[in-house]
Amino acid sequence: MFTRRNLLKLGLLTSGYTVLASGSGLRRVLANDDLPASPSLTPFIVPLPQPPAPPPVPPFLQPDCEAGGFIGTTTRFFRIVEEEAFVSLHPDLPATKVWRYRPIDAQGSRVEPWDFVLGPTFMVRVAANCGDGVVVRMRNELPANHVGFGVPDTTTHFHGGHHPAASDGFPDNVTGIGFTPVIKTGEEYDYIFPLLDPGFRDGAPDPTERPSTMWYHDHLFDFTGPNVVRGLAGFYLVFDQKDSGDENDPSPDALRLPSGEFDIPLVVQDRRVGADGQLIFDALDHDGFLGDTFLVNGAVQPFLDIQRRKYRFRLLNGSNARFYRIFLTGASGQTFPMTQIATEGGLLAAPIPGIQSLQIAPAERVEVVVDFRDFPNNTNLFFENRLEQDDGRKPGGVLSRGTGLLQLRVKGDSPAFDPSQVPSTLRPFAAISEAELASATFKEFKFDRSDGAWTINGQLADLENPLTTSIEGQGEIWHLDSGGGWAHPVHLHLEYMRVLRRNGNLPALNERDGMAKKDTVVIGADFGDVDIFVKFRDYPGPFVFHCHNIEHEDMRMMARMDIQ
Repeated sequence: MFTRRNLLKLGLLTSGYTVLASGSGLRRVLANDDLPASPSLTPFIVPLPQPPAPPPVPPFLQPDCEAGGFIGTTTRFFRIVEEEAFVSLHPDLPATKVWRYRPIDAQGSRVEPWDFVLGPTFMVRVAANCGDGVVVRMRNELPANHVGFGVPDTTTHFHGGHHPAASDGFPDNVTGIGFTPVIKTGEEYDYIFPLLDPGFRDGAPDPTERPSTMWYHDHLFDFTGPNVVRGLAGFYLVFDQKDSGDENDPSPDALRLPSGEFDIPLVVQDRRVGADGQLIFDALDHDGFLGDTFLVNGAVQPFLDIQRRKYRFRLLNGSNARFYRIFLTGASGQTFPMTQIATEGGLLAAPIPGIQSLQIAPAERVEVVVDFRDFPNNTNLFFENRLEQDDGRKPGGVLSRGTGLLQLRVKGDSPAFDPSQVPSTLRPFAAISEAELASATFKEFKFDRSDGAWTINGQLADLENPLTTSIEGQGEIWHLDSGGGWAHPVHLHLEYMRVLRRNGNLPALNERDGMAKKDTVVIGADFGDVDIFVKFRDYPGPFVFHCHNIEHEDMRMMARMDIQ
C-alpha cells in the first residue's frame, strides 16, 4: 500500500500525484474544489446528538500508587472499543460508515443503544490524591481488512491532559521506554490518567493549571487526518470544587456555572459526503482538507431546544484545517453578545463579557455563557460561521452572513428558574514573574514548507530522535514563527502555554498571560509570530508538538520533545 512515508521516499509528493481513497492507483492531486460536492441537505431538522458518559466498570488493575503506577482504591475504570458502524448524519442521507469510540461493559459487550458518531463524553474530577484518577482500557476492533481511506491502527491522544508519556498517545511505535504503543485490530491498551495538578511531584501542585474541556482523538503518525475524519473523537470534561458541575452547589468555593443539561459540549466539523452517504476525503491533500457540509456533534446542522435561562457552551473546532468565526445571530442576521469563560487551557482568570464573535482554529476550544432570558418564546437563534475559507492553508475574511451551524430554539412563555451564575472571578492566576522570565531558556521554532512537505526548523518529523530536550522544572521561552502565507495552529502536549507576545505586542485578552492559558496557538499568515512560556513538570519521557492543521501534521510538521 502506498503511504505518505513511501511517497516521501519516492519523491512523488512534489510531482502532483496522490493515491485514490480506494487504493486503486495514482492520480493527479485534486484541490478541494475539484472533489465531488455533497448533496444539498435541509438544515435544522435533526436534534443535537449529546453522547452520555460511559459507565464505569469494576477494577481490572491492582492498586500500585506506592510503585508509581497512580492506581488506587478510588481509581475509576472504563472500557472503550474502537469499531466500524453505520450512523445517520441526516435523514435525507443513507447511513454513513464511520469509525468511532463506544463504551463496553466489564464482559466486553457493547453499551446499547449507541447511535452516535462521537465517543462517550467522559466527566471526571481532578484528583486530590494518587489513585483518584482514571484508567481507560481501549480495544481496537476496527476491520483489519479495511478498504478506503484511513488506517485501522490507532493510538489515542487525550488532548489537553497532564499525564504520563505512556498514556499520551505517541504517534508511532518507537523503541524505548515511555512510548504509547500503536494498537492493531484485536489488541488493547490501558491509558492511565492520574488527574493530579502539575507540580505534584515536587510537592507544589498548582490548582490553577486545571483543564475544563478536553477531547480525545486518534493520533496515528501519517494518518491522523483520515482517521479523525472517519469519526474517532470524543469529549473529556474535567471538574473540581470550583467548577463543580453543579449550579446548585452551596459550597462557597463553587462558581455555580450552568451545569447538567445546561452545559453543552459542541464539536464543529466540516465533511464531504456522497449521495450514497459515504464520506469523501482526499487522503493526500497536504494543504488542508476542507469539507462543504457542517456537522455539530456528528449531525448535519442540528437544532437544540433551549429554555429561557443561562447556558454554558463548550465549542471545539474538530475540523482538519478549517477555521471558524462564530456569531450568535437571529434570523435577520442581528448578532447578540456572549460571555467567554474558558479556553482550551481551562477557565479564564475572569470572564470576558460582551464578545460578539469567537474565532476558533483546529483543536482550539472556547467556552461561552449565553443568557436567553430576554428572548421571547419560539425565537430561533443560530451559531453562525461567517469566516470565509476556500483554501486549506489559511482562512479568509469575515462575511456579513454565513452558515448556520446549530439552531437554538427558545422555548418558554416566561424565563425559567435559573440558579446559575457567572461570577466576576473564575480561576485567577499570576502571570509569569519577571524573575522567572529572566531565568528561562530561550528556544526558537520555525514552521515552514520544504519540497511539498511541512517542517519545523527545516526538519521533517523524526520520532526516533528528539528535536528538543527540556529539563523538568526549567522554564522556557519559545519563539514560534512561520514562513509563507500559511496559518499553523501549534499544539503542545503535556503542559499549557502562556502567551507572552504576539508580533512583539501584548496579546489579546483571550490569550494573554495572567488571563488565559492555551494548549494551541495560531501562527503565520495574518496571525504572525508568538512568544510563549512553558515549564514541563512531573512526567519525563517523549512527547510531541505539532501543527494541528492535521494535513500539515500528517505531512511531517511535528517534532518529538523529550523531558528529562
